[in-house]
Amino acid sequence: MINTRKPYFLSASKYSATTLALLVALLTMSACSVHKIDVQQGNVITQEMFEKLKIGMDKERVKSLLGTPLIVDPFRRDRWDYVYIYRAGNSDARQSAHLTVYFENEQLNKIDVQSTLPKEADVKKPGSKLRGKSSDQGKSAGHSH
Repeated sequence: MINTRKPYFLSASKYSATTLALLVALLTMSACSVHKIDVQQGNVITQEMFEKLKIGMDKERVKSLLGTPLIVDPFRRDRWDYVYIYRAGNSDARQSAHLTVYFENEQLNKIDVQSTLPKEADVKKPGSKLRGKSSDQGKSAGHSH
C-alpha cells in the first residue's frame, strides 16, 4: 500500500502565515549581537587637573581637585594613587590614566604621572559617544613634578 499523506512538518493546517513570520523574526533577532556595557573605574583625571596641582597644597585641597583617591596604602598614608580606566563595551576603545601624589607633613610634596593624562575634551565616559582616539592612551610617560 502506498502512503499518500504529507509528512507532519509539511501540513499546511499546522502552520499559519503568522506563525511562520514569527519564526523568521525570532531567527533574525537571534543573529543580533549582545550589548556590552561601558566600564569606567576610578577617578577621571585630566591634564588640566594635573596643571592645577601645586607643591605645598594640603590634603584637603588636593582631594577637592582630584576627588577621593582610588588607592591609599594603609602602610604609606602619605601616598595617594589616582587611577582611571575606561573600556568601551561594544568596541576596542580603551583609556587609562594613573597619577600618584605624595605628602610630607600633610602637604603635597611630589607628583608622579604614571601614564599619559588625557585632555578634558578627550576623556571617554560611559554612555557618551566616544571622543578622541580609540586607542589606549595609557602609555607610560614617567613625568614628575
